[in-house]
Amino acid sequence: MPLDITVLENVRHHASGKIEARCPACAEAGGDRTGNHLAIFPDDAFACAACPGDGEHRKRVHALAGIASDFRPDATQRRQHQARRTTEHRRKLEAEHLASTARKHRQALVERFAWEPADVWEDSPQRIDSGLVASCARHFLASLFAPDALIWTGEVHHSGKPEHATRWKTCADWFHAGETIGPMTTPATWKPGIHSRSGGNVASTPFTVLDFDGFDGIKPSTGDEHHAHIHASLALIRWLREFLHWQLAAILHTGGKSLHAWFHTPPPDALASLRDASVPLGIDAGLIGRPEHPCRLTGQVHAGTGQRSRVLWLQQSQPSRSPSNC
Repeated sequence: MPLDITVLENVRHHASGKIEARCPACAEAGGDRTGNHLAIFPDDAFACAACPGDGEHRKRVHALAGIASDFRPDATQRRQHQARRTTEHRRKLEAEHLASTARKHRQALVERFAWEPADVWEDSPQRIDSGLVASCARHFLASLFAPDALIWTGEVHHSGKPEHATRWKTCADWFHAGETIGPMTTPATWKPGIHSRSGGNVASTPFTVLDFDGFDGIKPSTGDEHHAHIHASLALIRWLREFLHWQLAAILHTGGKSLHAWFHTPPPDALASLRDASVPLGIDAGLIGRPEHPCRLTGQVHAGTGQRSRVLWLQQSQPSRSPSNC
């Protein structure tokens, strides 16, 4: 049964046809203050991210925002519905199989594609022993984006108000600007004339950023665990690059416990398969396919550790000159 989006709060339309909004059932209990729990798909199916699979919660959502109808499907529509359910079930089984396979073979991948940090530095197209390459946010952006690409940088909260429009500039303007850049950016390019970092305002997704934060979502907590985590993450990045032929653009150490790998966005089926296997491989699944989500620039101080983010590997670029304010 469809929902009436006119009664929902914080409605956002995505280019894919999906709609995000505040979940009325969560809101009724004072929840979903960020206003993005509810997802409505092009076929009118809906789900709450906070209560996946909770039938009672879905009923409450529909009671608060559903469109009542006397419509009863005919035999053809019932067959179509059953076919969709069968396809969805098959897709779920495929996803579970990919996750299980990834968990089973991940250690073998780590050993086979071992990539020592010193070798990563040596393999980088740009010399990382240069402070400009390792720590300059402007140089980092110029190495990734075309000069006329409209990109966002700022704090996470620099979005949604007219005064935030200044956080969108072309890469060339950011390269030469005297004002503060960062500490965050996105892998997206944006439509002109906007002030909100929402999915519907994304113009293109030239890059996909993979956040390696720990196998099965468990973050490393000790020095030894962090050391093993970095080595495992680098091996999996090398596996993606050399075995699956994903085109690597950059590797950045966030200054905390994770690595960010910037890849030129692969075809949708490859991205979907990685999303299915992401959790056992230690990749944050929530960021895959979300180009509007902020990620850290290089040279920025991590609030938790006090350490600066730094580049470990960076694709070749030819900026017009080195920025004087790095």
